[in-house]
Amino acid sequence: MKRFLAACCLALCAFAAQAVTLTGLQNAHDPGTITKDGDTYFNFTTGTGIWYSTSTDLINWQGGPGPVFTTYPSWITSKIPNFSGSFWAPDVIHMNGYYYIYYSVSTFGTSSSAIGVARSASLKNPAWTDLGIVVESFGGSSEINAIDPALYRDHDGKVYMSYGSFFGGIGVVEINQSTGKPAGNVTKILGGGGLDMEAPYIARDGGYYYLFVNRGACCKGVDSTYYVEVQRATSITGPYSGTRTALPNVDGKYKGPGHIGVLKQDGCNFTSIHYYDLTDNGNPKLDILRMTYSGGWPTLTRNFTDFAGCGGMSDGPYVIKSRLSGKALAVANASTSDGAMVQQQTYSGGRHQQWYLIGHGDGQYSIINALSLRSLDNWQNSTTAGTNIAQWGYWAGNGQQWSFASPASGWYTVKNLLSGYVVDVQNKSTAENAQIIQWPLNSGSNQQWSFTRP
Repeated sequence: MKRFLAACCLALCAFAAQAVTLTGLQNAHDPGTITKDGDTYFNFTTGTGIWYSTSTDLINWQGGPGPVFTTYPSWITSKIPNFSGSFWAPDVIHMNGYYYIYYSVSTFGTSSSAIGVARSASLKNPAWTDLGIVVESFGGSSEINAIDPALYRDHDGKVYMSYGSFFGGIGVVEINQSTGKPAGNVTKILGGGGLDMEAPYIARDGGYYYLFVNRGACCKGVDSTYYVEVQRATSITGPYSGTRTALPNVDGKYKGPGHIGVLKQDGCNFTSIHYYDLTDNGNPKLDILRMTYSGGWPTLTRNFTDFAGCGGMSDGPYVIKSRLSGKALAVANASTSDGAMVQQQTYSGGRHQQWYLIGHGDGQYSIINALSLRSLDNWQNSTTAGTNIAQWGYWAGNGQQWSFASPASGWYTVKNLLSGYVVDVQNKSTAENAQIIQWPLNSGSNQQWSFTRP
């Protein structure tokens, strides 16, 4: 059940003492991005075998039934001979029909490290398969240390991993979504030379990418000097500049905040971190803040009353079904080509029938096909009623941006930014493979769609 807090707070108190109070098992260190599978949220965090907790409301947390790994991947002992079993800073992303968990193995204070990846089709009923090393470092003082992976899906559907620490700074690399491994070379984007900088996380709002990093020293409880900085850029690979403090070292009981992750839910940005609780012997715990953007920069606050939405859709993978026919939005013939038409089909679980919603921060969304990684597209940028809807490589035009309204509970219209028309089933058809078009809003069931997780 959602908890409501007292409403009074000084307007200038950006880090107010009032906060949504988490309950249950709250311990966390280096938490990954909170991830949802069905009706359940998952918080993966540093721990033996990769520890995690779950919640159905983001408030009350309980420990998972067991770690990700009970038997450790065999490659780890050759890479880290004295590996203790503590996997650091896991992060999770959904792609290629699976949940991929990225994790780091290392020895404290060295750059002899590796980031590995495993995948499972479900988080609620996991069956993890380890896929091996993603990137590694070999102990050099100028190497990008292969720890603290953080995954990010951009507006065009591409996935990137940022990572790194004190030694060689912070790097970013595109991830091949079929293999879970790098799709190209790593680009150094910040830090290096021993600068106290680690635990990167990239977010985007509008035209800016925001790079959050931890500064100071972690893992010292009440003596932690961690705080969070943010810089911004117009390209994911930088250059990043304009350093600002996103979270200070101490705010009331919250000491040494670290390891930003952003859950984009119902049009809101909810930011997970760990902190050391000054009222509980410095034990590390999970905290969730709300993040908004103003003047081109993020602001994080604990001064919010619950996890109610902000008038939008949650980012993530969806099956989109017609209220009229019950059939799913799909790419014809499971094509991965530009210009392939979008149809309605009986849902069979195919990835060509699944779509990623990616919020831009202004009420507009990309809708990216999970198989082709191409965008739902207003064919030839038409402003004519009846024009076909197709898929096309993302180029950020208004014909590839979409907004949502809800004329009835659980049902949504999908409106194109360029034309102002909504997604419609041609001729109100219930037939298999009927073409999807754009048409003026008329509130018909052929223009209403449900969004459910695959």
